[in-house]
Amino acid sequence: MIIEQKRLSALETTLFFPKRFPINGVIYYHKEQAPLTESIDLLDNILSYGEINVLFLTENFIYIQSSEAAYLEDIEALTMAEISEYNFDTQKISIPSQEHTDAKIKLILKIIVAPFLQRDGGDIELVSYHNGTAIVHFLGKCQGCPYAQKTLKERVEKNLIYYLPEVREVILQ
Repeated sequence: MIIEQKRLSALETTLFFPKRFPINGVIYYHKEQAPLTESIDLLDNILSYGEINVLFLTENFIYIQSSEAAYLEDIEALTMAEISEYNFDTQKISIPSQEHTDAKIKLILKIIVAPFLQRDGGDIELVSYHNGTAIVHFLGKCQGCPYAQKTLKERVEKNLIYYLPEVREVILQ
């Protein structure tokens, strides 16, 4: 099984699944803020390593932030082994909408949207989220770009709504 791995920093990695993980919704775990409420063998096994600060699971990828750079390689190896052994044909798990929407939006922007913008010298940041509306700010060459509104609707908004149904619209500040 081929798992695409993208190292974001010395502490962060994203592993993209070869086929969709059987989940409706997303799971967000933060060691100090958002304890894991759903029991999924894959996550239980990965978190048993104990050196994970943040874990974000979607149907397409898993994002992991390690507590120390020295542990990241071991966590990646453990996670890839768990993914390789996981039965992706199991019944879909439905995850109710959770809290920490701001943190989840920031991760989607960082993992999915920002790499696209950064190729052209731009970037994006979340200004705020309230009641289904995310307000974002373009940075770098994206500021004042004639395609900013198109990028906002077709890249930013579509991805946020796809991964986080609680987001209903995205507005540019």
